[in-house]
Amino acid sequence: MAEGKVTQIKKRDGRIVEFDKSKITNAIFKAAVAVGGEDRELAEKLADQVVAIVNEKFAGGIPTVEDVQDIVEKVLIENGHAKTAKAYILYRQKRAILRELKAELLNVPVDEVDNKLTVNAIKVLERRYLRKDKNGQIVETPKQMFRRVARAIAIVDMLYDRNVDTLAVEEEFYNMMVNLEFLPNSPTLMNAGTEIGQLSACFVLPVEDSIESIFTTVKNTALIHQSGGGSGFSFSRLRPKGDVVKSTGGIASGPVSFMRVFDVSTDVIKQGGKRRGANMGILRVDHPDILEFIMAKSSNHALNNFNISVAVSDKFMEAVEKDGEYELVNPRNGEVVDKLPARKIFKLIVQQAWRNGEPGVIFIDRINAANPTPSVGVIESTNPCVAGETLVSTENGLERMEDMVNSCRGVRILTDVRVPIKVMGSDGTEMLLRDKQSSGTKLREVSNFWRVGLRETMRVKTKSGYSLTATPDHKILTNEGWVELRNLRVDKHKVFIQSGKGFFNKDKRLPFRVESRFKGRNGRIYVHNFPKKWSKELGQVLGWLVGDGWLAEKKNWRVGFTFSKEDAEMLRYFKPIINEMYGREAREVKRNNRVFHLSYHSKYFVEFFKKLGVESGSSDAKTVPRSIFTAPKEAVAGFLQALFSSDGTVRKSKKRGSDWIALTSKSLKLLEGVQMLLLNFGIKSVIYNRSRAPRENLFRYVGKDSKRREYSSDGVLFELGICGLNIELFEKEIGFMDSRKIRKLRSIQCKKRRAQQFFDSIASIERVGVREVFDLTEPVTHSMICNGIVVHQCGEQPLLPYESCNLGSINLAKMVNEKGEIDWEKLKRVVWSAVHFLDNVIDANKYPIPEIEKMTKANRKIGLGVMGFADMLFELGIPYDSEQAVEVAEKVMKFINEESKKASAALAKKRGAFPNFEKSVYKEKGFPKLRNATTTTIAPTGTLSIIAGCSSGIEPLFAIAYIRRVMDNTELLEVHPVFEKIARREGFYSLELIRKIARTGGVRDVPEVPEKWRKVFRVAYDVAPEWHVKIQAAFQKYTDNAVSKTINFPVDATPEDVEKAYLLAYKLGCKGVTVYRDKSREGQVLSIGAFRKGEPEKVVEESVVSHPAGAEENGVPSEYVGGCRTCTA
Repeated sequence: MAEGKVTQIKKRDGRIVEFDKSKITNAIFKAAVAVGGEDRELAEKLADQVVAIVNEKFAGGIPTVEDVQDIVEKVLIENGHAKTAKAYILYRQKRAILRELKAELLNVPVDEVDNKLTVNAIKVLERRYLRKDKNGQIVETPKQMFRRVARAIAIVDMLYDRNVDTLAVEEEFYNMMVNLEFLPNSPTLMNAGTEIGQLSACFVLPVEDSIESIFTTVKNTALIHQSGGGSGFSFSRLRPKGDVVKSTGGIASGPVSFMRVFDVSTDVIKQGGKRRGANMGILRVDHPDILEFIMAKSSNHALNNFNISVAVSDKFMEAVEKDGEYELVNPRNGEVVDKLPARKIFKLIVQQAWRNGEPGVIFIDRINAANPTPSVGVIESTNPCVAGETLVSTENGLERMEDMVNSCRGVRILTDVRVPIKVMGSDGTEMLLRDKQSSGTKLREVSNFWRVGLRETMRVKTKSGYSLTATPDHKILTNEGWVELRNLRVDKHKVFIQSGKGFFNKDKRLPFRVESRFKGRNGRIYVHNFPKKWSKELGQVLGWLVGDGWLAEKKNWRVGFTFSKEDAEMLRYFKPIINEMYGREAREVKRNNRVFHLSYHSKYFVEFFKKLGVESGSSDAKTVPRSIFTAPKEAVAGFLQALFSSDGTVRKSKKRGSDWIALTSKSLKLLEGVQMLLLNFGIKSVIYNRSRAPRENLFRYVGKDSKRREYSSDGVLFELGICGLNIELFEKEIGFMDSRKIRKLRSIQCKKRRAQQFFDSIASIERVGVREVFDLTEPVTHSMICNGIVVHQCGEQPLLPYESCNLGSINLAKMVNEKGEIDWEKLKRVVWSAVHFLDNVIDANKYPIPEIEKMTKANRKIGLGVMGFADMLFELGIPYDSEQAVEVAEKVMKFINEESKKASAALAKKRGAFPNFEKSVYKEKGFPKLRNATTTTIAPTGTLSIIAGCSSGIEPLFAIAYIRRVMDNTELLEVHPVFEKIARREGFYSLELIRKIARTGGVRDVPEVPEKWRKVFRVAYDVAPEWHVKIQAAFQKYTDNAVSKTINFPVDATPEDVEKAYLLAYKLGCKGVTVYRDKSREGQVLSIGAFRKGEPEKVVEESVVSHPAGAEENGVPSEYVGGCRTCTA
């Protein structure tokens, strides 16, 4: 080191740091740019002179920052750069004023972190974020706050690796925050490392239809607000106003009345002493109280602690488009209580939103389709669905809907090729794609399963005997397209039946653990030889047992098989097979009526068959064993072969060419099950009612006790018939077992060989009462085959109860390099660090109630979002209202979403996947294990963007220059830094220009600003509503959860303008819409017209960024405290 050179400098806060010449160069160059200069080389030469003087004057010593700045002024003036010197002096003065303001707020000298923050940021931090003592005095600086948060979140790494370098992790998190590249949600900044320790932004709480549940939720809400969080609720389960309350004999007051209870409770709770409580309230559009809900905030003084949104379904939007009616459904019993004109309701929502921005709209079907863990939550909807016993055609055979929902495992279901697929054309119009095949089936993945709850149901039955029990609004494919069950007509519609073969389970293991060695109560060991796998022989045994056998339970445990004298061949076949299972020889017993019995006395033999689904009981209660529906093909074929061999026959018709195969039974349920099994082989059948009047003394026989008996009949009899081409399929796939019936089958005369018709006329439609119902989602055709009938499906999943949001936002303004290009490497680094940070937040969090901790840690959802998007566009020179901006939005969010998933997968390898991963759609789709069920959410960033000094969320800039009224009504003149930089560089900057811009907020009509920059520096009210929507849709495309975005309208916008925006948002795939018309609310936070009322007493000019109107209405920031609409995902 050369002797006499200055190597250190003393900062204003007393710190001694390294002397850095480049900082002098940058300061000189910035001053030069401010007055139109652009010679970087000259700035370097002038800086060399400054350094030489510093070395000479302070040789071996340590100068202060003020000493060096004085020398800079002297060098500039002596070298003839008076304008630059003046700009530099003004810059110093401005910085001194700002430092003084910051120091006054913090009551301590300003440090290097404070210098990165604006006065507005310091003021927000001082008021709400920095720790205070019992007297309300600040006891930490912003630097200490960031350090506190980084340390508290980094220490979580010790849970997963005891040898981790937590100091390195802490430094990584600290630098990310102090450089304003990423900030977590407000509760994390406020509470991490404190006794409160509650770090989540908002919580979703269930509101059940009982006084106990409602007031338990009120209590939990108070605890959440006290700890600094916000709350979201769906009130859709509450019975409507005027409905009966059976427990008291009284009348219900309805959801809106209880919302007032929540509102009053919220009003008296200060969130952690720093934030007032805020709530998000949702009601489904088909709730009977929807009109009262829509009008609930028509007064600016009603429900001030709530943002409200109407949850509208695709079905409602279709009714709006067709100007039709839609049904209102009582959530208490699922009954339809009224109908309303959809378009009028939609216009009422629009009208209210135009008046004051409330209610917003949530497109509930879009939100539900994206839920990654559908089996975890409880459904709060009246979506189309089917009864639990419904058999769904899948890759594993025929599975009960309820069983599928309960297991929620990955499965593919059968869809019919005749179902058209809806796609979006390049021009945005919808098109229907149809398969070239006229019949057949395909397997498609299921994305979600839904347990819906109790709903009113109806049953449709076809003339062939196929039937389906579903909610009245469930759509069925007919000769006239999709028709809701309640709108089907017996004389008009034909129902589509599965038009091709199905699939069978390839897993030969039995559906339970098979034991063959048992110890009786007497201590005796019983050994059997029960099969452990499916086989054709086991299927045949089950078929004969159901057809001509019985189970006896309790004291007389027996499994019996009956064979007539014509069945001698079958007796010889089955006897060794069943004896092998039993484990020892059993001989047939001949009865006096020339019937042979094989009887096996064993409780364990009975239980084996009961586990397979064989039921004991009378002949009219017989059913297909449940296990057969999902058995391998050879076992199912064996079952049907034996059943038809025992109780089936070949009917000879007097009419030539009309013979058929018949299976008779007193049990209609058995034949319906057989019909489904046959259809899975591609065999269509018809069920006939052959019942007659009861007959007595039909025939006499001698019982095993040698007593004579008489047989009478109640006349009940059903027959399943197979004819036409289906006979050939039956012979090929199934056939008979005994040679006598095989010969009959081969001699059958059936000359009619018409092509199969896979549709059926309707025989009856009836209401069957309230049932528990279920649904699933197949995202391509949105269809499935239930009980052989082709039906639509549309599963819905609302807010998961007790889930919390753990959020953070990346500052996109910091992701543009000096060349004016997006720095993808830097963005990737920040995404990975942010995912790590947010996952740690889940473990560092102190949860207000145990249920929230359990649900949050089971799904480990995080929501990484963005802020500063408008700033990024400015840096890139791209207008907000342009296709180029839409492309940037998609590209950036796609990158963040993909990298966040990669980061989550990397964490899963180290820490394990989120516990509900096995129940998630990721598992079904073969995704790698993820640490977090969701990784991206774009929430409003209100005060966070003020701290970061960037534009809010993905909003356009509110104004280039404007007056902000802050907390205590101090008014600050704010100027966007990128605009100021360009204006100074281009030579059109002046304080007079900034004052002029502040009068309107924008530069569109300011001729002093060149046209090129007038196009780039668009503000919110310069941007047409459709561009607001397009930007929101672009981000939504690659965001797991919802996107928070306000569509700004000028004060003279019409309700029709708002309506167009709503419809466009729905068309483009947004999950929700929030609008705000200028001056439509009292107490608007941001003002661009302050100068019209006269000059404020004190105006401080500062380079900071503006935020959208209404962001902090009534002083309550909407930045994800429960008042935003992203928590609906």
